Formats: sequence, structure tokens, C-alpha cells
Amino acid sequence: MIARKPFGKLGKRSLARLTTVLDATMMLPGRTVRCQVENLSRNGCRILLDEPPRTGATVLMRIDRIETMATVAWVRGLRCGITFAKAVPVEAIERVRWIADHEGSHEKSKLAVAAAVWR
Repeated sequence: MIARKPFGKLGKRSLARLTTVLDATMMLPGRTVRCQVENLSRNGCRILLDEPPRTGATVLMRIDRIETMATVAWVRGLRCGITFAKAVPVEAIERVRWIADHEGSHEKSKLAVAAAVWR
């Protein structure tokens, strides 16, 4: 068997991560916390939050329209690594990338939708 070698900034990861700053929600048994997604791939993400859960905790992550079960892989200070139970579809990652690249347009779109629903 050939040993897997790191490629560029991937390190030991099999997929590249999208650098972003997105608000998200992490649900744990008994509490829901707001967090910030710092990077995202189909298999996981790195988040920043005020009170990280313990390593090994099972959580439900909501990032934009992505909702997936996940496990806390590591915790360092106020950051933690999250491993998704199932790979997120490529289309969902592309949507998050569009949001990251067009933050102003996305905010205007959200406000327009909210105004239309309110009417």
C-alpha cells in the first residue's frame, strides 16, 4: 500500500477547506450555541465559539442551509474541529463559497426575503 502524502496546504486532509467567516449554530443535548465557521470542507469544519464542547461530543451543525450530524474531533482554546457524519454535497459547499465571496449581495437577498415574508 502506498503511503498517503500531504498535498500543499491540505496536510493530512483529503479535501481542501474553504476559508470563511460565517455564523452558524451548534446544537448539543440541552443547549444551542452560536458559533463562527472559520473554514469548511465536505467532511468537516473549524469553528470558533465561546464555550467549546468536549472532544467526542455528538452535535448537530447548522451552517447556512447545511444541517448535519457531526462529532467534535479536537478542541484547542475557543476553537474546535468538527467531523461531519456524512460528506456535505458539493452544491452546498459551492453555495457557501458564493456567500463568502458575495457577502453584501447575500445580506441584501436575506433582507429582501425577510421583507417579502413579513408583508
